[in-house]
Amino acid sequence: MFRFRCAAIMLLLSLGLAVAGCAYPRRSTSLSPVTAVGASTLGAPEHTFSVTIVSAQTGSTRRGALSWDDGGGLPDCFVRIYRNDELLFETSTIDDSLRPEWNQTAPHNIEVPSGARMRLEVWDRDTLGADPVGIWRGVGMPGNAQSGVDARVLLEGESWLTIRLSPPRPHRGIGIRTFEIHSDGFLVVEMEPHSPAGRAGIVVGDSIVAVGGRAISSIPQNDAVTALSLAADRDEPLRVRGPNGSERVVQMDHGYTWLVE
Repeated sequence: MFRFRCAAIMLLLSLGLAVAGCAYPRRSTSLSPVTAVGASTLGAPEHTFSVTIVSAQTGSTRRGALSWDDGGGLPDCFVRIYRNDELLFETSTIDDSLRPEWNQTAPHNIEVPSGARMRLEVWDRDTLGADPVGIWRGVGMPGNAQSGVDARVLLEGESWLTIRLSPPRPHRGIGIRTFEIHSDGFLVVEMEPHSPAGRAGIVVGDSIVAVGGRAISSIPQNDAVTALSLAADRDEPLRVRGPNGSERVVQMDHGYTWLVE
């Protein structure tokens, strides 16, 4: 009985190792920010901004004339941005300041569609949690928040928050975030919809089976990854196999990728 149990355990372990060994390696296409001033916004999604949290100004005490910290210290402030109750971005914390300055830009562009309920919140971080400093609520962004202008927003709680909206920031790259390397192609796992690949109709679950007429299976792996990353720049079409097995040829444009929350 003991030998039987040992044999069964060894069989299960070997099967587990075999399944684990079937995992396909994953790679990404290149993606880099465009730093040129005045870069084109052609193809950028509508109602999308780059949002910078500039600074805030708090009262000298909390409501009820209470000190910010138990020891009488100043607040340790951070800011959160919400859309329809979804947290989109949180800044770092500035310690011990009634006038904290961040000049911190959200890593992704933020989409504010018509009718979106937005909240801008300033918080005081404490050892055991956080206390609200002030909140702004509205539909869309504050009315005085115009592109390229530092807008001072009055919060509930009689504190202020200064934000800056800018045109959305583009990235260079075809927009296929992650793909699995299979013997006959690259299976798309993650991608950006506002990208050359997304605008060409490529979706998660598609497989890239050829670049510029060359089958992925016939190209050395590193060369195939490079070819995929440069396909839009080189005007090379992609042959794409959908999850149902049907194939199509797509041509990507020369536009940017827009990372959007």
